[in-house]
Amino acid sequence: MAIMTIGFNPALDRILECADFHIGGHQQARQIARLAAGKAANVNRALAQLGCDSLAMGFVGADDVEFFHEQLMACGPGRILCRFVEVAGQTRENITILDPRRRLETHLRDVGFTVTMRDAEFLREKILHELKEGDFAIFAGSLATGVDEGFFSDLLDQCIRSQVRVVVDSSGPPLKAAAAKDLWLIKPNLEELRQLVGVEVPNAAAAIRDTAAPLLKHTRNILVSRGPMGAVLLTREGTYSARLAAKDMPVRTVGCGDHLLAGFVAEITAGKAVEEALVTALAVATARAMSPKMEEFEMRLVESARASVVVERI
Repeated sequence: MAIMTIGFNPALDRILECADFHIGGHQQARQIARLAAGKAANVNRALAQLGCDSLAMGFVGADDVEFFHEQLMACGPGRILCRFVEVAGQTRENITILDPRRRLETHLRDVGFTVTMRDAEFLREKILHELKEGDFAIFAGSLATGVDEGFFSDLLDQCIRSQVRVVVDSSGPPLKAAAAKDLWLIKPNLEELRQLVGVEVPNAAAAIRDTAAPLLKHTRNILVSRGPMGAVLLTREGTYSARLAAKDMPVRTVGCGDHLLAGFVAEITAGKAVEEALVTALAVATARAMSPKMEEFEMRLVESARASVVVERI
């Protein structure tokens, strides 16, 4: 079975470190990474580190295609095959400012390019040509300007009819549209879940379970990330809460949710049970949070975190 990611609105992520960052004035910062990113590319990169091959689909600005290819295809040991649709305009460039003294992160998000309906239809054709029954299609991130919820909804329906295991990691209207369909998995964080159901949800495993359970009428699995509190996995067979017993302080949180998703899918494709997949997912997300390098996580941290993960059925 193949794993495909689809990123409609990728990004170049510039990550700066600035001690005691504040608004206004002149401050000294240093760039610690410039990455081909966006949620879909982050999932590809994490899968590759876990030894899983994947296919990267979506839009990329024509001037940035080579940069995306070079960065993603250099990952490993798993391979990433890039099948992007080039579009006019520049890929958005997001800026993350890390303050190591106060352990704060500031994220500045660009809007991104505008795609044409011709671009969208070409991408649809490429996606449906590549996907086969039983494959995973991971739609991750926001929609680009020019791609509306109607197009997105129709594409999901086509993938479902082809018996593809569809995963959606998005927010706002795209997530709401997806949650009404027979998907294999949705992966909101807690704030995205609150927006989806329209009510305030405490950051407590039982509250998340009770609030998200009605969504299982359509989607088969719901993976809710809770930041330092871990994650909750709802399935039609039961609900599981995962947390770390150790109290290690994360270096940063950038991309942790994407790594949680990649770890879960990697284990499922390897034939593991959902409880074991959840353990690995949280361990990979923790390794991302604890690793000093932005372009990769340290596998030794995955193994040490795995020993610290506690999973409870709730």
